[in-house]
Amino acid sequence: MVTASIVVARPRLGLAIALGALGLIAMNEAYGAVSRWRGFPYGGGLTSIWNLIAVVVGPAAVIAATWLWSPRRELVALGVAAPAAVFIGEGLYGLTVISDTTSPVFWSIELAAGVGLVAITAVRVRTIAAIGVLVGASALVAAMFYVVYSSF
Repeated sequence: MVTASIVVARPRLGLAIALGALGLIAMNEAYGAVSRWRGFPYGGGLTSIWNLIAVVVGPAAVIAATWLWSPRRELVALGVAAPAAVFIGEGLYGLTVISDTTSPVFWSIELAAGVGLVAITAVRVRTIAAIGVLVGASALVAAMFYVVYSSF
C-alpha cells in the first residue's frame, strides 16, 4: 500500500525512492511493535536484516511500480515481474520449506497469484521481447528470492 500510494502521488523519483525504503522500514518496525505488544519475541530493531533488505527492496519496488505507467512494454513487463516474482518465490518457499508448520492454502494462493499476474501481463504486453523479459525476470527473481529466503 505504501508503494502504491507513493506511485499514485508521483513525487520526484529521488523522494519516491527514499519514501519506498522508509515505508518498508516503518512497516517492519510496526510489525515488531505489534509482535512485542502481543507478547511474541521480536529480535528486530533498526539494524535488523529486514530493515537492511527494506533499503534495497523499497526503492526497487517504487521504481518497478513507476514502470507500470511506461509506454515501453519491456518496462511494464519488468514492473510486473517484481511483485509476481515475490509471489512465486515466496509461494514456492512456503510450500517446500515451511509447509510442515503452516497451511499450504496461503502459499498455493500466493503462487497462483504470481503465475496469474505473469499470464495476464503476457496478454497485455503481447510482444515476444516483452513476454521474454517478463517470464525471464520473473523466473530469475523468484529463484533468487527462494535462495535468499532459504538462507535465513
